[in-house]
Amino acid sequence: MKTKKIATYDKLINEVGVLQVQLEKLPKLSDLEKAKFDQLFAIDQLYYSNKLEGTTLTKEDIDEAIHGKRNFQAA
Repeated sequence: MKTKKIATYDKLINEVGVLQVQLEKLPKLSDLEKAKFDQLFAIDQLYYSNKLEGTTLTKEDIDEAIHGKRNFQAA
């Protein structure tokens, strides 16, 4: 059983390494792209946090609460 767990961990560690290499090959985001990504990421975090708490807010509701208007666009 322990051998199977070690093999699974080794496989996962290898997959992380492959993903890191792929990530390093991606082009860098501009400052504007990074800001937009960070904003959408924050909205997603709020949305899923609210879902865990049992509220029924939509991403659009959260965006409206943050910006005072609906301007959410899915990435």
